[in-house]
Amino acid sequence: MPTRLSHRSGFTLVELMVVVVIMGVVAVSVIPAMNNVEEMRAGAARDDLVRLIEVAKGLAVASGTPYGVRIDLLGSKIELVEIDAQGNIQTKFDPLTNGTRSLDIEAVYAGVTLTNMINGDGGGGSGVVWFDYESSPHTRTSQGEFEAINTQAATITLSSGERVLIHPHSGLLEVE
Repeated sequence: MPTRLSHRSGFTLVELMVVVVIMGVVAVSVIPAMNNVEEMRAGAARDDLVRLIEVAKGLAVASGTPYGVRIDLLGSKIELVEIDAQGNIQTKFDPLTNGTRSLDIEAVYAGVTLTNMINGDGGGGSGVVWFDYESSPHTRTSQGEFEAINTQAATITLSSGERVLIHPHSGLLEVE
């Protein structure tokens, strides 16, 4: 009498259910971790923005010449700018890196962008927040000529909803 060899060619319902349950547990544990990563990215972008503003303030006080932070909302970029000896606005060159002092927020922190800026004169959109030798924030024309000391806080908003405020007169930074 011939013997039959049985070949197992699939999974049982119990095995499939075990796999589905395991995948569910993994999914439930990964989703909160992904939210934490997004929050950390937004916080790091905000911190880099604050650091670059502090550098501009420090350079203005140390050198006695105006320094600023240019905010480009369309490109989500920030860069350190200065007034050169001829009175022109130029991006600050960093001798340590042989490059400019700038940061592309969206490229470095995926999913985070600069969404809004209100300068200390009430004007909105991309622009430069300038600091003088006392670290007082002020506005200048596109040719670099002084306009006025800021009378209200300059506000820079990130896509995460976080805002960096630069208080008038003192230049004190506040994060909301």
